[in-house]
Amino acid sequence: PLAAELVWTKPMVKRVAAWSLGAGTLASLCGIGGGMVMGPILLDFGILAQVQSATTGTTLFVLSSATALAFLVQGAAPPGYALFLAVATGAGAIFGKATIGFIVKKFRRPSCIMFLLGGIILVSVVIMSITGGLDVINNIQEGEDLLFRGVCSVEA
Repeated sequence: PLAAELVWTKPMVKRVAAWSLGAGTLASLCGIGGGMVMGPILLDFGILAQVQSATTGTTLFVLSSATALAFLVQGAAPPGYALFLAVATGAGAIFGKATIGFIVKKFRRPSCIMFLLGGIILVSVVIMSITGGLDVINNIQEGEDLLFRGVCSVEA
């Protein structure tokens, strides 16, 4: 195998499957993309940064496309709005891919991808912490309890 190639043994398959299940669960509970959780794990497995970035990008594309299609089919998203966001997201992805490709080629440092990933995760943690804290403060000020509610209960 190549230096950075993942060797698929039974223990490695179990490890990847367990981490993938955990990453998917955590991502769905927190409302974030699974790539944010799985990206660092893939790097820890020894996957090259370029391969990790392409893998999580592909996963994100498939997930977001399927989710958008589900919302459109259910009539929950206005088609014009969805099309605008799809075009804007696609343009942003192409611009981001070209920019990071240019930076990696110019400096010959694939580690730029890892620093970018770390920065995105750090900013996300800070923003989610602030948002969560403000929600708790708002709930306390409105006199709401902070206890868990039944999954199937519907309150107006």
